[in-house]
Amino acid sequence: MQEALGKKRRETQGGASLDFTTEGRGLTHPAGRRSRGSQIGCRGGCWAKMAAMRKELPRRLLGLKFLQAVSTSSMGTLPKQVKIVEVGPRDGLQNEKNIVPTPVKIKLIDMLSEAGLSVIEATSFVSPKWVPQMADHTEVLKGIQKFPGVNYPVLTPNLKGFEAAVAAGAKEVAIFGAASELFTKKNINCSMEESLQRFDAIRKAAQSANIPVRGYVSCVLGCPYEGKISPAKVAEVTKKLYSMGCYEISLGDTIGVGTPGIMKDMLSAVMQEVPPAALAVHCHDTYGQALANTLMALQMGVSVVDSSVAGLGGCPYAQGASGNLATEDLVYMLEGLGIHTGVNLQKLLEAGNFICQALNRKTGSKVAQATCKL
Repeated sequence: MQEALGKKRRETQGGASLDFTTEGRGLTHPAGRRSRGSQIGCRGGCWAKMAAMRKELPRRLLGLKFLQAVSTSSMGTLPKQVKIVEVGPRDGLQNEKNIVPTPVKIKLIDMLSEAGLSVIEATSFVSPKWVPQMADHTEVLKGIQKFPGVNYPVLTPNLKGFEAAVAAGAKEVAIFGAASELFTKKNINCSMEESLQRFDAIRKAAQSANIPVRGYVSCVLGCPYEGKISPAKVAEVTKKLYSMGCYEISLGDTIGVGTPGIMKDMLSAVMQEVPPAALAVHCHDTYGQALANTLMALQMGVSVVDSSVAGLGGCPYAQGASGNLATEDLVYMLEGLGIHTGVNLQKLLEAGNFICQALNRKTGSKVAQATCKL
């Protein structure tokens, strides 16, 4: 009996896909110091506890293979692989009041690349007048390491921004619209139709330069000005972006008010106009619904998810907004479902700890908080 239990324990430990092996127990700060994780980002010396946790954590989780069997047995079809679009360096930092030093941004992106993320939205080529945090976009894009197989798209709201991005070496760009007329006017000071005309100019220039264009649609599950958003309106805007040549359209719950039922209704309408393979979801966690909404999207055939390391970000139009879906929490859920991400969770946790220390704040990731307490 003991021998059988021992064999089962070895199988359980071997089957866990969370990789908490670490070559070092601290992080290297920009100034070169070593940290034991006792700062704001990860309290209580949690990185010093990592070595002891390596063997214990798989047992606490009862083995992810066991969880996978339970989790997926009563669920619909799920994708075997999910592409994660990391938006922390752009969407996560753009609302920070204090300017984040350029070397810190570059270090964060490099750490995210090392963690195995295949798409990292690096920065935004917007006017420094409107978004001072992104004023160093050229320096950031030129300063990061370009890892093989990793894409580093940038946001370009107009043709001027697109041209500056290409000059800085951008190989992919993103444009953004909204399913709300009032939000569009407040956000970019034009109507929805006018915004699409602006994007068409970017599309033509990108097509000539052979640069892929990704699209964003904001407020797909609710608007701070209009309230409830019709799924038909979301489908209409998404179809227009797809027809314009966006290879992928990210559907954003900008203020985080959506629930799985609303997500299902919206996606049902959109998928009548645009194939699921061209869709992504971008969920904010204001009401704690981001993971649930994402899971609903996965069950409906979406296999691309936007997220932000340490849950950074938020919406300036929603009081109490708590930021984006944390990439750490997303990876943990996906691995528990047996879905391949290619991301090393332990290295991702290190990247989250690094940026939280730089911002002098606590992480928004539940997984990061939990691993510090184990």
